[in-house]
Amino acid sequence: MKRQWKLRPFLFSVMVMSNIFFLLLITIAIYVSVTYFFTKQISEARLQVLYSNQLQLIERVEDVEGMALTISTHPIIKDVLEHNDSIDLYDYILLQRKVSEWLNTFTFVKPYIDSIQIYTDQYAQYQQIGPVGKNMILPLTKMPWKEEMPQFSDMDAIWVPSHGETMWDPEKRVLTYVLKIYNRKGGTAGFVAINMNEDSWVRLFFKNNAESSPTNRSLLVLDSNNRIMSRMSADMNSRLMKTFESYLDTINQQAGYRQLDMNGNKYLMIYSMKNQEKWRIVEFLENDQLYRDVQIIRNIMLIIGVVILLFIFPVSSYLSSRIIRPVPDLLKGFQQIEKGNFDTSLKKHSIVEFNKLVHAFNLMAIRLQGTIEELDKKNRLKRDLELTVLQSQINPHFLYNTLDMINWAAAMKGNMEVSFMASKLAKLFRISLSGGSPFIVLQEELEHAGLYAQIQQLRLQDRFMYSEHVKPNFKQCYVPKIILQPFIENSIIHGFSVLHEEKAEVSVSAERIDEDTFKIIIVDNGTGLDRQQKDESEQRKKSSLYVSGSGGYGIKNVRERLELYLGSQYGVHIENRETRGVKVTITLPYLDSIHKVNCISNLK
Repeated sequence: MKRQWKLRPFLFSVMVMSNIFFLLLITIAIYVSVTYFFTKQISEARLQVLYSNQLQLIERVEDVEGMALTISTHPIIKDVLEHNDSIDLYDYILLQRKVSEWLNTFTFVKPYIDSIQIYTDQYAQYQQIGPVGKNMILPLTKMPWKEEMPQFSDMDAIWVPSHGETMWDPEKRVLTYVLKIYNRKGGTAGFVAINMNEDSWVRLFFKNNAESSPTNRSLLVLDSNNRIMSRMSADMNSRLMKTFESYLDTINQQAGYRQLDMNGNKYLMIYSMKNQEKWRIVEFLENDQLYRDVQIIRNIMLIIGVVILLFIFPVSSYLSSRIIRPVPDLLKGFQQIEKGNFDTSLKKHSIVEFNKLVHAFNLMAIRLQGTIEELDKKNRLKRDLELTVLQSQINPHFLYNTLDMINWAAAMKGNMEVSFMASKLAKLFRISLSGGSPFIVLQEELEHAGLYAQIQQLRLQDRFMYSEHVKPNFKQCYVPKIILQPFIENSIIHGFSVLHEEKAEVSVSAERIDEDTFKIIIVDNGTGLDRQQKDESEQRKKSSLYVSGSGGYGIKNVRERLELYLGSQYGVHIENRETRGVKVTITLPYLDSIHKVNCISNLK
């Protein structure tokens, strides 16, 4: 025996559970939407900031490269590197001071330049004396980045990644641009090295503005070959720089962003666009600070949800008791009827449906009372007969009331879709009959398929689109009737059973094969043929695109009729499309007159 429920607890439970379900659904949907919107907006805003930083970086890099070219081609440097045959120690000291004072003008104008050195072995006999300043002439043996020198075999200038300024302040980090200087004979006369303070980049990219420079920001500066030139990080993320670097292989050439999960913490990686000759920046941000507003919204939604949940219980209790209030009265009335009190009557109710029940109950009580009074005057046989007659009178009455209620409900709804579908079905059946002839012109067959598609579009609304691309000369050809509709139906039943967001599309076209043959092509954008899918029928029934129909039986019928009417050389070929969906090709004879139809029918 099935478990029985009391009406009020059942309604209360259903109302509470349904409200909780919809509340959770709406809360999750809002939270996911807000999170997605914030992620997109924040990422795009950060991309704009990163693009601005990249432009500043490229401008500074190009400034340093232009400064090195200016220094290397200046007459003072040319004179230093080429006219040193008869120089003595005193002249060398004067020359060193002259070069140092001249280079100081560059470092004074450009505060982000730490120092400038000229490396050459032209004055090896005098270069053992102490330095006169940061900007000076040094021998090649004093180069702190000798491991980078092999690159000059293929290029004239290189950038040395961030390193310590070993000569004066090893703790200070600089980036060095080194440019080869040629003599008049085309040989290497020396090198000019410009050291740029890494701290200047930190001041440039890590501003006091929290919106443009969050406190948890970490940056990696890459050259055109994706080599790390500089690492800049907030103190809290400095220990994660090695982990950040491991994700550099996952970025592509275009600007973009992606979410990272490292040790249970969420990070947002944003990278600027890669240029063949320019540098790019990769930024890492911790999500907790970025999504602080989202978390506040989430907490507010949770508080609102809890308040609503607390409000749901009393409201559900009140509504459930309010809805079923007439039911106890009806039960009491039936109990009085069981006791033989047929003069029992119920008061009218404000709800129309309940009021009809009350009216029916009162009417039933009156009629039962009359019936019992009549039955008491007759014997058992007569009373049984009269009860049967009374029952036969009551049933049509209730049937009339029921039909009247259906008519009233349909009139109140004003349902024009029933009229539309009835009209389309009438036309569809008219074409199907076609005077008993097995052949109709392709134009009527297309109209038949279009009517079926319109009926399905009425049910599926904007989730299904049907189109025809058939030239007029094909529309006057005769074809066996009802050869398109089964494939359109099959596409809806099978091809679109698992589509959720995309619009289902079916297209019909015609192409000439040769003088006596043409083909009709039906394509859809469904899931395609999948013979390994064993539970296809269950998934179809759960889909909103599912309709009941003939499915494969209709296709089998088309194959058999084509072979019967036209012969085995004509038929149907079904295959998967290269992209997605199914392509159906129906090969037919080109019958542009009734005479040709009669000829092929006589041959069969």
